[in-house]
Amino acid sequence: MELILQDELAVRQERVLKRRTQAADFRHLKTLEDFDWQFNPAIHRKPIYELATGAFIRKATDVFFVGPPGVGKTHLAQAIGYEAIKMDFHVLYRSIFDLVNDFLKDEAFSQRERTVRKYLNPDLVIIDDMGLKSLPKHSAEYLLEVIMRRYENRSTIMTSNRPIDEWGKLLGDVPSASAILDRFLHHAQTIAITGRSYRLKDQVPPAGKEGKKSIPKSNEPPTAGSASEGSGLAPCSS
Repeated sequence: MELILQDELAVRQERVLKRRTQAADFRHLKTLEDFDWQFNPAIHRKPIYELATGAFIRKATDVFFVGPPGVGKTHLAQAIGYEAIKMDFHVLYRSIFDLVNDFLKDEAFSQRERTVRKYLNPDLVIIDDMGLKSLPKHSAEYLLEVIMRRYENRSTIMTSNRPIDEWGKLLGDVPSASAILDRFLHHAQTIAITGRSYRLKDQVPPAGKEGKKSIPKSNEPPTAGSASEGSGLAPCSS
C-alpha cells in the first residue's frame, strides 16, 4: 500500500508540473542541465544557481539579464522559471511583444483589467526580448502598469538586447521608461552577459580573414622606406 501511495503521489506531482509548465507558455522549454557552460566561460554558474533556488522570488525581487543576442539570456531566464515551477511557484513567460499584444487585444474588448490580473497573479513573470525592435504606441504604458503593480509584490525577470539608456527611444516614451527602470532596477540583480552568439558557433569564418588578423600591423618591423618617410613610429592597428 505504501508503494502504491508513493507512486500515486509521484504521478500527481508530475501532472501538476506538466500543467504548470504548459501554463507558463515557455517559447521552448530550457533547463540548466541543457546549458552549454563551456561555450562562454564568462558566465558564472554560482549566481545562476542561486537564482534557481527561488530565494529572489520569496523576497519579491527582480532579475535583469542584459547582453547581445544569442548569449543565453532567454535560455537562462526560462531555465530559472522552470526550476521555480518545480518549487510550486506559478510562472508566466511572455516576450515584450506578447505582452503588448495581450493588452492591445483585450483593450479592443474593454477587458484591460483581465490582462492586468494575468500579469499580476504569477509568482514570477519573465518578460523577454526587450530591445529586439521598436515597439508600438502605448507599449511603455502597458509595461509600466505591469512593473509598477508587481513592484515589491511579485518577482519579474526581464531580458534585454539593448542597454537601459536606449529604452526611452525603444518605448517611444522617455518619462515612462525612466519610471519603469526606477522601479524594476531598485531591487533587481543585474547579470550582464558578453560574448559571441551561441547560434553562430558553428559558422566558419571567411577564408583568409583569420590569417590577416593573426599578424597585427603594430608588430611588423619598420622597413627602410617607412623609416625615411615619417616619424619612424609603427602604424596603429585599428
